[in-house]
Amino acid sequence: MSQTISVSTTMGEQGFRDFAVFDAFHHRKAWLRPAVFAAIMLAFAAVCLSQLGKRPGAGLLAAVLAIVGIGLPVSYFYSFFRSVSRQIKQMHLPRAFYRVELADTGIAVWMYGQQDKPEPTSRHAWDNFYCAYRTDNAVYLYVEKEKAYLLNDRMEVVWKFLAGILPKEKLHDCRKG
Repeated sequence: MSQTISVSTTMGEQGFRDFAVFDAFHHRKAWLRPAVFAAIMLAFAAVCLSQLGKRPGAGLLAAVLAIVGIGLPVSYFYSFFRSVSRQIKQMHLPRAFYRVELADTGIAVWMYGQQDKPEPTSRHAWDNFYCAYRTDNAVYLYVEKEKAYLLNDRMEVVWKFLAGILPKEKLHDCRKG
């Protein structure tokens, strides 16, 4: 059975923000390193607090370690969200991004401005496909570990198609409901 599904993606501010947060903190787990750093620094601060009254300067060192342990991760998250906001302003959203065709053979992508050309901008075979996520607002197709396409239209049809073509371990349903 040969079936082709065509989806055009128009990206808005909230859609881009949702994808950036999902990609960084869910897919790539970028929250993990700042959290581990904070935990280590706070553990060191706790050790210093246990030495209050026994070692000179223990309180000051505990305070410095706690401030650094909390301050650097907060700074990381602040700069991430500020960078996303800057990108949104530069991209002049909402606007059309690309058209994706899903077929039995793989994915074909036409970038904005090239959507009327007969040959796609890029093709990706299902054999090399990394994974797909379904959220409440979109389907994220990761054709490679670090390269994804967001589909925010015809999501139920797309997800049903993917469920019929991909192994279950490559499909991740992250919907809340």
